[in-house]
Amino acid sequence: MSNVPTAKEPTPAPAGNGQAAPILAPQQSNGAAAPATEPLERLGRLISVSGAQAAVQIGQSPGSPGPEIPQIGAVVRMRTALSTVFGIVSRQNIPAPSPDGGAAEMRIMEVDLIGESIARPGAGKQSFQRGISFHPGLGDEVFAATPDDLKAIYAQPDTPCVQIGTICQDQTLPAYVTVDELLGKHFAILGTTGSGKSCAVALILRSILARNTSGHIVLLDVHNEYSQSFRDNAEVLHSGNLELPYWLLNFEEMCEIVVGGNRRGREADAAILKDAILQAKLKGTDAADRGTYVTADTPVPYRLSDVVQLIDDALGKMDKATDSVSYLRLKERLSTLQSDTRYAFMFPGVTVRDNMAAILSRIFRVPVEGKPITILDLSGVPSEIMNVVISLLCRLTFDFALWSDRAVPILLVCEEAQRYMGADTTQGFEQTKRSLARIAKEGRKYGVSLGLISQRPADLAVEILSQCNTIFAMRMSNRKDQDFVRATLSESTVGLIDVLPTLRTGEAVAVGEGMPTPARIMFDLLPEDARPHSGTAAFSHAWQSNDKGQDFVAGVVERWRRQER
Repeated sequence: MSNVPTAKEPTPAPAGNGQAAPILAPQQSNGAAAPATEPLERLGRLISVSGAQAAVQIGQSPGSPGPEIPQIGAVVRMRTALSTVFGIVSRQNIPAPSPDGGAAEMRIMEVDLIGESIARPGAGKQSFQRGISFHPGLGDEVFAATPDDLKAIYAQPDTPCVQIGTICQDQTLPAYVTVDELLGKHFAILGTTGSGKSCAVALILRSILARNTSGHIVLLDVHNEYSQSFRDNAEVLHSGNLELPYWLLNFEEMCEIVVGGNRRGREADAAILKDAILQAKLKGTDAADRGTYVTADTPVPYRLSDVVQLIDDALGKMDKATDSVSYLRLKERLSTLQSDTRYAFMFPGVTVRDNMAAILSRIFRVPVEGKPITILDLSGVPSEIMNVVISLLCRLTFDFALWSDRAVPILLVCEEAQRYMGADTTQGFEQTKRSLARIAKEGRKYGVSLGLISQRPADLAVEILSQCNTIFAMRMSNRKDQDFVRATLSESTVGLIDVLPTLRTGEAVAVGEGMPTPARIMFDLLPEDARPHSGTAAFSHAWQSNDKGQDFVAGVVERWRRQER
């Protein structure tokens, strides 16, 4: 419904404590109390109040025309002796028998309480604030919020913020996110394929960077979608120009690539590899005190040829042929990694140089040089080491923030997060989940923010998603996903999740610390040339022509073989 008042304000009724309380005046957009000249539309009365929820029996006083039924998401107002309490309609028309035993049903709507405005003595004005200090009582009247109420509730915050869309129930009201709360306490954008997640991600990041041109954002792009959205403002790294030398890997990551997953003989192979890597690092370190700080996890350069030589030396001391299996297996795997061009970004040629500072500078945009975002196109990374690469990037992000003493706050955005931080502990690489969990739990202390993007939230590790204090929930039809998201929300906003299956493309229920007020919002449209490459193929158009021949297929095969996009 529209929140436009249609009926005159009724005579004040006793509040829940039995004392008369005047209806507080609607508020202007600047938070000041407006003159009580606008009539209020009475919707009904409270029949239940519990924590952050309330139930309202819809209906006017006897002899009065019935009120217009509020839409899901409409804002309503209630009065107490000291405040005006606001809530959002989350359910309506729940059938219940009439109390007088008649055939008619009581019309009930459920309301999630979101905040209040308090009349403070001598203040001269009121302003909306989240949370409830004074609850309304049973029998108190409920009214539709006025346009001035909505302006006050969804007013631009006083803290740094950016506009990302509009409020669905009143498209003239802009929707804001508070930048420090959004980034400082992590956020997630969740929704099924085609709901508009990628455009929402691009819009939010572009809006933030428009106001913060010296930002530091790292976007893990597993499908090569986002380069078009940022163009000259982004440093785009892909398998052809990316440098992540093997000596940056810690031992667990190196072991995952060289030794592999759970199989027979893994522990023996890992022990041999660990000793060889440590000795190679000590050999290649020039510092006089190298033995005091270098471990198998220390990111210092070393030569793979030294590792192979050390394995060879140990192999020569074997008395039995059966003892040599692990050594031979490691040598063969290291040789394969060095010769496979798909791994060239991690296992380059013979030359080894200490360019760690240059690598980190490029990834984390220090200095920014007009490109505040790094897009890591991981679509060309071999799938068998994808999780290891992501683990390395996440770990580097946290460690860089830790050792830089929060001098360079970084936002790490993880697209398709369910692929590498799943709830199933038997799938994927556990080191990746641990790296992300560390950022989720401790990152804000060191200036690292996490943004999770997923189409299957139910598959995410709950300990990571639960740390996201702002959630943009877009269209979601799977009941398991809805229940999972509902379990991560606070009690005062959980009712909004019921509308997820009916949301339009580009529409979201936005709740949490980064939103001044929980709201159903419509994201602004991006220009056509700034939208991510995430659209569905136009089958009906492509199948109208037959202009592709064998030469086209030959070109595809050549790129396929050369691993060139």
